[in-house]
Amino acid sequence: MNILTQISTHLLDVIEGENWTDVNIMDSLKDVTVQEATLKTKASPNTIAALVNHLIYWNRVMIQRINGIRVTIPDVNGFDVPGLTSEQDWTNLKKELVASAYELAEAIKKVNESRLPEPIVADHSSTYRNLQGTVEHLHYHLGQIVILKKLIKAGN
Repeated sequence: MNILTQISTHLLDVIEGENWTDVNIMDSLKDVTVQEATLKTKASPNTIAALVNHLIYWNRVMIQRINGIRVTIPDVNGFDVPGLTSEQDWTNLKKELVASAYELAEAIKKVNESRLPEPIVADHSSTYRNLQGTVEHLHYHLGQIVILKKLIKAGN
């Protein structure tokens, strides 16, 4: 297995399972209601839904970077989740996260390995660092989701 296939696999594993932490995003979200997903706590300026939207946003930013497009990141940085008013809205957002992860995983597998040490786009770090960092980014926000979920389920 080459490094790009490994990164792609690790990305999907943190979304849907089988990663080294034995915790994944979709299992962590499966019993979260739309009310819980949109609830603001004292622990974070972000809701669970905002974190999910941020991950979708960044999956798509990374696809653009892989394709050589330099993206200007606005201050909202993808945390501006659209209004979720129903369980169906929440389900759709979660499905969009999975779809964006699969799109990114496919884009990663198509990267020419010779690009790994080169900047992903001008004035950025290496392609490898960006792709590996995307997996680390997902793990980071998975941790936030798990903590927020525990606080919300405990009524804090």
